[in-house]
Amino acid sequence: MEFSFFGRTISFRKASKKELANVTANAFGASSFLFSRDSAMKLSTAYRCVEVKSADIGSLPLKIYERLPDGFKREAFDHPLSRILNIEPNSDMSRFTFFKTLQTSVDLRGNAYAYIERDAKGQVTQLVYLPTSEVSIEFVQSEGGAKQKYYRVTGLSKLVHPRDIIHILNFSYDGIQGVSTLTHAANTLNLSASSEGHALGFFKSGGSLSGILSVEGRSLTKEQKDQIYEAFNSRINPANGYSNGVAVLEHNMKFAPIGVSAKDCQMIESRQFNVVDVCRFFGVSPIKCFDLSKSSYATVEAMQLQHLSDTLTPLVVNYEAELNRKLLLPSEQGRYVIEFDTTALLRTDKSAEAAYLQTMFNIGAITINEIRHKNNLPKLEGGDTPFVPVNLQTLENATKTPMGTPAPSSEPNE
Repeated sequence: MEFSFFGRTISFRKASKKELANVTANAFGASSFLFSRDSAMKLSTAYRCVEVKSADIGSLPLKIYERLPDGFKREAFDHPLSRILNIEPNSDMSRFTFFKTLQTSVDLRGNAYAYIERDAKGQVTQLVYLPTSEVSIEFVQSEGGAKQKYYRVTGLSKLVHPRDIIHILNFSYDGIQGVSTLTHAANTLNLSASSEGHALGFFKSGGSLSGILSVEGRSLTKEQKDQIYEAFNSRINPANGYSNGVAVLEHNMKFAPIGVSAKDCQMIESRQFNVVDVCRFFGVSPIKCFDLSKSSYATVEAMQLQHLSDTLTPLVVNYEAELNRKLLLPSEQGRYVIEFDTTALLRTDKSAEAAYLQTMFNIGAITINEIRHKNNLPKLEGGDTPFVPVNLQTLENATKTPMGTPAPSSEPNE
């Protein structure tokens, strides 16, 4: 099919499933079972991992800075993107909901999309979240033979240029399509779901075991077997209100259990290990999922730093790179930069926040009024002057004679 696009006559074809969705087949085999999103979110660990990452991304403020000629940066409050990114990306979502939904889609679907609406001048007016089911990728081939990626969005008659689509990828093999974390974690999630199902069945049955009830010395008819089964089952079946019932056997009857107890199959240990194993795939510390079996105050404090450096930093960089190259006009790139404010994570740790502000103040990096501004306190007169410690100075200044003080005499005292 051919059509005119940006003044060029080009043809396009829809990418085949082999081109865009062969990642799973190559990595796990074509018959590999893929764990569904709804099933995964019923597992407490998977739900918590997705919630932690998405909520943290949604909580971080986005700031737009203008680079000044002297190399410093100032926050550009008057830039049109400031309100869109920090208050209302679109009429249906707040900033928190928008970015939280994007990150949730990244983890569970492998990709997250948002359509960029612009005015006649090219300025962004709103960011519209797009479900992954409504977006597909198509490759356009020009007359020169070069291929260009475009997006097909349900409800739009024309292909959408990549500059008008925010596309956040999860782990990717080709840089075109992201792969859901659920795809790689399918075996672990299935094992975890099986453990939960076994635990549910064990406790639902009142902890009773299945077995064989045998009668020695005689053969039974079908009617007799059914009568014995009904009488025995009615006394130990939790559905009948006898989760810990007692059954009376006649002298020629024997019961041989054939089940495996929870202790023998290490049900508790298996469920604890599943927490750690699921967390590995999502890159979240087990402590964040309330697994405190091997934690202390020191480990919790170190975990917060590890969560910021290992889990959130790659996500933040991924978002910043996509937002800077798609939302800023070509004339603005290099002059403005969009960055997440990760210091917002220190809000709940007042000791760490106080230590950070004190250190910055002691080296003259921030002033009293800047500290008060961060804590929503009114401005103080004279609080805009930075202070530096005077107990440290260069050797050259320490050996200088203070102005107005006579130099010491070199002659000995008489």
